[in-house]
Amino acid sequence: MKPRRLVTPIIVLLSLAAVAVWRMYAGNAPVTVETADVRRSPLEVEWSAVGYVEARTASVSSPSVGTVKRVLVREGDRVVAGQPLAILEQASETAAVRAARAGALMAEAQQSAGAALLEEARSAQDAREHRALAELAAARAREAQARASLARAREARAASVEAARAEALAAEAGLRDLEAPARSEEIARADAEVQAAQAALRRSEAELARLEELEAAGAASKRDADAAREAHARSAATLRSAQQAASLLRRGARRDQIEAARAKAAAAKAQLRAAEADMKAIGIEEQQAAEATSARRAAEAAVAEAVAARMRVAATENDAKAARNRAEQSRAAAQQAAAILGDRRIVAPFSGIVGRRFVDPGDMASPGAALFTIVEDDRTWVVAEVDEQDLAPVRTGHEVVVSATAYVGREFRGRVERIAGEAVPQTEVRTGARIVRVRVSLDGLAAPERAMLKPGMEVHVSGKAVMATDALLVPSDAVAVSDHDSAVWVVEGERAHRRAVVTGCAGTQETEIRSGLKEGERVALAGKETLTENVRVRARRSPR
Repeated sequence: MKPRRLVTPIIVLLSLAAVAVWRMYAGNAPVTVETADVRRSPLEVEWSAVGYVEARTASVSSPSVGTVKRVLVREGDRVVAGQPLAILEQASETAAVRAARAGALMAEAQQSAGAALLEEARSAQDAREHRALAELAAARAREAQARASLARAREARAASVEAARAEALAAEAGLRDLEAPARSEEIARADAEVQAAQAALRRSEAELARLEELEAAGAASKRDADAAREAHARSAATLRSAQQAASLLRRGARRDQIEAARAKAAAAKAQLRAAEADMKAIGIEEQQAAEATSARRAAEAAVAEAVAARMRVAATENDAKAARNRAEQSRAAAQQAAAILGDRRIVAPFSGIVGRRFVDPGDMASPGAALFTIVEDDRTWVVAEVDEQDLAPVRTGHEVVVSATAYVGREFRGRVERIAGEAVPQTEVRTGARIVRVRVSLDGLAAPERAMLKPGMEVHVSGKAVMATDALLVPSDAVAVSDHDSAVWVVEGERAHRRAVVTGCAGTQETEIRSGLKEGERVALAGKETLTENVRVRARRSPR
């Protein structure tokens, strides 16, 4: 029993010694690692993402509740904008359209009749006002003419009375002169006029004799002699007239002259009485002027009445306006009824193909319940869901490759058209991840190729971009990223040293080093996970 008790401790001691010996030799053994050189080269970064083919799609539903009477298309049929897809029961709507149209026709007829009545009323009112104004103008003209005639008659008759009175006074004065004996001063004045005339005659005789002698001697012209003869003749006539007047004054007036003067005075008085009577008879003209004034006032009243009649025209205008409003309302009701009837026809909103059909004849259609989906298949695009950390090499305008599992080995060329302005959560696959939606245009594809990519298909999108033309690069596997920094293991001789670096753009194959390394240095790739600071390594160049 005692030898067996000693075996177990011996075995344990031997095992511990073997482990210690192994650790001693293993700690000094070099670690085998693969290395790659740090190099300068343009940095081309590739990116890829999952995407989906999209197109303009519309879910078509009925704007009103109704029973589907007919379905006119099938899935896959091509339709154009406005093409009927289905028809709902529309008997009541058709009747409503007919009734609304009949009401609109009646309202339009009433509107036309009201407009015609209004036009007639306006024409009659205009004619009435024009006629009343014309009659007022004529009445005013007649009144002005009558008043002017009255004024002229008054002036003329007053002048006639004054003239008759003056003539009567003159006749009476002449009669008194004839009846009165001649006064001595009048006779003396008449004798003086005779003497003056005699003296003038002697002077003219002497002048005539002188000019006749000169004329005979050729010293005066015949015209001057003739003028002297005419002056002599006038002087002789003046003398005879003065002698006769003086003779009449000495003899006095004859009886017949006195009788004639009395008759003339009586006639002048009679004419004065007639003129005064005519002056009193001017009431006829005054009556005519008064009648003209009354006619003018009546014409003014007619104008006022015609203007007041505009109120009746305004009432007719209101009736016509009401008829017009009723017609507009009836037309609107007819249009609304037609629109409701149009809602019983389900039409394609744009040209495309029928993607899905969810309805059959007899089904009940209602707003919000999809009956069809229409897809505009002649213009499709791809929306790629790019991880936010892969967004840097994605550039607008760059060419990308689109592939689909349905077409193995086939690639479709597209172009980045638009990059979304925000990153959104990707909750379908990875909680917390965020993506940026990138729209890829397929406009460069031929129609048959584009038709192969159906809306809704999942595709793979890949592209690449040169991020730097002269970058210091290391394989991406050489970079170890921690919460604090990024580092690589640099192999110097047979030792490995950890070195912190600042990275730039990172691709799937290579990463840009902005500081911490120099061109030509070697960094560890495979096997770096077991490295410690200053550990011995056996470097083996990576085949990449």
